[in-house]
Amino acid sequence: MNLKGTYKLQAPSDRVWKALNDPEVLRSCTPGCKQMVPTGEDTFDVVIEIGIASITGRYTGQIKISDRVANCQYKLAIAGTGTAGFMNASGSIRLREQENETLIEYAGQAQVGGLAAGLGQRVMEGVAKLLVGQFFECLGKTIHKSRESAGPSDGAAGGS
Repeated sequence: MNLKGTYKLQAPSDRVWKALNDPEVLRSCTPGCKQMVPTGEDTFDVVIEIGIASITGRYTGQIKISDRVANCQYKLAIAGTGTAGFMNASGSIRLREQENETLIEYAGQAQVGGLAAGLGQRVMEGVAKLLVGQFFECLGKTIHKSRESAGPSDGAAGGS
C-alpha cells in the first residue's frame, strides 16, 4: 500500500518542525497511541490500539527516525505486530514554508499482514488516509495552542 499527500498548517516551518520532533506531541497526536518510550537516539517503542472496520487490535512495535535535515525533512521506519497481524512501513515527511504557512508533504509505503490484510487495499488506504488526517489535524491544534499560550509577543518573526 502506498500513501502520499500534503497538509497545510497555519504556522511557520520552525514551529511545525519542533512539534514533529517532540515525542509527547507525536504520542498524543498519533491515533490510538497508548505509549511511546524512547529507547535510543531517534528510536521509540510504541503501543497502539486501533480498530479498522470490525478488527480491533493492540500492536507493539518500534519507530525509527532517520536522515533528519533540520526544519526540512526526515524519514520514518515503523514495524509492529499485534493481535490482528503485522505492519512494516517506511515514509518521509518534508516541510516547505510558504509565507507564514507550512506545507507538509508526506509519502510512504506499508505492508500489512494477518486479519487486517483481509480487509483489502482500498479499505486499508481509506483508513490510513483518515488516520493521517487525524494526526495532522491534532498537530495543527497543538501548534495553535502552544502559540496562544506563548503570548502575543511570540508572533514576531525570528524567535529562538
